[in-house]
Amino acid sequence: MVSGKISTKITTKKELLLLLPKIDSIFEPEPAVLRIDTEPIMLIGDIHGDLQALNFLIRMREGINCKNILFLGDYVDRGLQGTEVLLRLFQLKIEDPEHVFLLRGNHESVEMNIYYGFFEEIGSDKEFLLRLSQTYDKMPIAAVLSRHTFCVHGGINGTGSIDAIRKEESFPYLWNDPSKRPGLTTSTRGSTVKEFGPDIVDGFLRTNNLKRIIRGHTALEKGYKWWFEGKLLSLFSCPDYVGLGNAGAFALFEKGELKMFVFGNHQQ
Repeated sequence: MVSGKISTKITTKKELLLLLPKIDSIFEPEPAVLRIDTEPIMLIGDIHGDLQALNFLIRMREGINCKNILFLGDYVDRGLQGTEVLLRLFQLKIEDPEHVFLLRGNHESVEMNIYYGFFEEIGSDKEFLLRLSQTYDKMPIAAVLSRHTFCVHGGINGTGSIDAIRKEESFPYLWNDPSKRPGLTTSTRGSTVKEFGPDIVDGFLRTNNLKRIIRGHTALEKGYKWWFEGKLLSLFSCPDYVGLGNAGAFALFEKGELKMFVFGNHQQ
């Protein structure tokens, strides 16, 4: 049984490696900040190697007949099927690059993969991981929906213009978190990570003429959480994350409004 699983994983890795040149050629010309003006669009938070959750979300996309879908990052680590999740997502993107969008999360990095499970999942294959990291570096960092809703994995880094966001300087957008404390403050995640308060959100939205922020990055009991009187939505799409018993959630964005969908393991 175990050898069968190892054999399947090796096959999946080979399939994924074969896709990387093609997916690189799609990601590379995409800007750091995507502009997506087509609606409706389905918004997905962290997946973390949960293939069952991903397959459920893909079925839901088909069920509600929503062509456009945006993933907010964190596809691997913590769960056991990160390789399968990446393969499925990259296949979706290659099949339909104009309607499937994949943002980079903080777990799309070698450093995180080594410590949080993905490296072990791929048999501690350094060559494979380093090749994959080249693809990570090409992924877009954020997206603006219908010119007024900013989507990102982690958060923001002050009140500056989104035009300054670069793929090469993605760290704060993949890592930072909202906080009730005003200003940019220290984070329990580490010395280089910041938390941004309601005043920072207001300034960022005003500078960029935006209405709200949608982000992932944080496990949530109900799968989603509103902050700052509806100016920020946090989404998480991996139910029972590391045994926490939380729900998963996704959102449907249409005509400037958001409709929330909550699901658990029993619904998949």
